[in-house]
Amino acid sequence: MVSKTTGIKIKTNEIVKILGDLGFKIKKKGKTFGVEVPTWRPDIYGEIDLVEEIIRIKGFDKIESVEPEKKRLKPTLNFLQRHFHLAQRSVASKGYFETITWSFTDEKNNNNFRENIQEVKIINPISSDLNVLRSSLYPNLILFLKKNIDRGFENQSLFEIGPLFIGKKPGQQITVICGVRKEDQLNIYDIKKDVVQTLVELGIDKNETRISIETPSYYHPGRSGSIMTKNDKKLLANFGQIHPKIINNTFGFEIFLENLVQYKSKNKKDKPTITFSDYQKSERDFAFIVQKDLQAQDLLEIILNVDKSLVKNAKIFDVYEGENIPIDKKSIALKVTIQSDLKTLNEKDLNEISQKIISNVEEKANAKLRS
Repeated sequence: MVSKTTGIKIKTNEIVKILGDLGFKIKKKGKTFGVEVPTWRPDIYGEIDLVEEIIRIKGFDKIESVEPEKKRLKPTLNFLQRHFHLAQRSVASKGYFETITWSFTDEKNNNNFRENIQEVKIINPISSDLNVLRSSLYPNLILFLKKNIDRGFENQSLFEIGPLFIGKKPGQQITVICGVRKEDQLNIYDIKKDVVQTLVELGIDKNETRISIETPSYYHPGRSGSIMTKNDKKLLANFGQIHPKIINNTFGFEIFLENLVQYKSKNKKDKPTITFSDYQKSERDFAFIVQKDLQAQDLLEIILNVDKSLVKNAKIFDVYEGENIPIDKKSIALKVTIQSDLKTLNEKDLNEISQKIISNVEEKANAKLRS
């Protein structure tokens, strides 16, 4: 027992000597020993106390420090669970406060967000205003948003991550990250930025997605959008202004975690090597008059594909409709970053790539450079 407990080998005769020197009387009984405890040692109750006495005299420094053997047969968290916690941190880092609400809600509020999802009524609800399982996370978030407004808290950013229910059978539920923002001077581009940045932090490349204007009816039809994967058109997120008939001047988003995880599982890839050019970059501004129904993302893709070795980035900084612009058109202004990995670009090089950008946009987007 001594060697097994301390982790070091101590011979029997050494054990007998240590205990004898401490005043213990040893009597051998076959392969075991009987130990008589001195009357002045009332602190000795059992075998483990004797082991402590032996190692104290032998020296605690003789015990070697050994790291425990680590054998992990499976990850602590699965792929979905890791993204669940990553999403919490990602959204919270943008100034949203996490809210945890009931999985049931009021039937009337739920109908505003139910769309074509089957209603799941609770047979014995805990109260009359919590009588259905939620078909969206919005009803409870907006309910508490309104309560906080009534208490004088006007500017708020709240989010919740949890299940919504699409049927009565076990497993008919979807995990959603849902957020709402109500602030002065807030617009759709602010909420879009929150969603896109969260998706990027969850491992979705912006170049693998596209924006669609098709959104559920509880969003403002002209101030909302959805984000889908380009290849299989899997819905990743909805965002935009909540319809004014539900609540005024409030924006929100929904990220569908299972869809995101399924897409990443099917499209696993190694992280690309990041390379930086040693040569100076240049920025050129362009403003194009385009058809009113042209999506800004389509314009960005045309420009980014003109010459990938030189056009490093393109960013929209203004969209204008109104005076001096035809009623069926709009103006989109962009800042394009041009940089070579091989040399410093001179004025001639910059003019050539700029002209190439203009001609490609005019041809492929039926656009015109704004003078």
